Amino acid sequence: MKKRMLLLVVALMVAGLWSSSALALDPMGPPMASLEQGKFSAGFDYAYGDMDIEADSSLLGVDVGSTTFKGVKTNRILANIGYGVSDDWEVYLRLGGANAEHEEFDGDYGFAYGFGTKVTFAKDNNLSWGALFQMGWTKTEDSPTVDLSDFGGPAAVSTDAEVDFYDIQIAVGPTYDMEGWRIYGGPMLHFLVGDVDYDVAGVNLLSADIKEESVFGGYVGAQFDIAENASCHIEYQLTGDASGIGVGVVWKF
Repeated sequence: MKKRMLLLVVALMVAGLWSSSALALDPMGPPMASLEQGKFSAGFDYAYGDMDIEADSSLLGVDVGSTTFKGVKTNRILANIGYGVSDDWEVYLRLGGANAEHEEFDGDYGFAYGFGTKVTFAKDNNLSWGALFQMGWTKTEDSPTVDLSDFGGPAAVSTDAEVDFYDIQIAVGPTYDMEGWRIYGGPMLHFLVGDVDYDVAGVNLLSADIKEESVFGGYVGAQFDIAENASCHIEYQLTGDASGIGVGVVWKF
């Protein structure tokens, strides 16, 4: 019974931090380089995600086991700029904000940033094969109130909480060009690693290591030309315990 109550407290505390953190599947776009050498691109992406997160927690230094948070919903808006290192290799940076929602919690947007790279390793007429790697970081703080009355403490305790995590996405696959629009997709891997800390008056009350529930998945998308040197894309991503949809616009110059 006591361990159940410990897990309940941990669940409430970590869930409270979703109000200011963001765990999402970022849009990836076609898994190939699309910029000529020396050219730049700029644009923005919006992503909505729904995923399960596993937290291995300790309360006041005592291990209280694992808790899984189902259906953490996220929104992420990112500006990006890319550069063509060569005709078959591009790199890009991202900067923006993200929020998350879990049960009754509705978070504000926090700071998010990252980088990525894409390569094309084979071309055959309208069909290209390539791969991508991207990585993003989020670090955010909050002051949630937790209930410790079941342990003889006060019903409302204000804490200083911080979440710090990064996620990695890797994908490989084809892109097929049909003169004005393209379809793309393939298998993907998604890794998420981070930690959560709650402090009260400078004393660590809770620590939790967080990670994804499932690594393997896949994605599919389409990209459409909307003007000269401008295109938009929409895609869907799916792993064993997460799904996401993303849209974006990019200009080349």
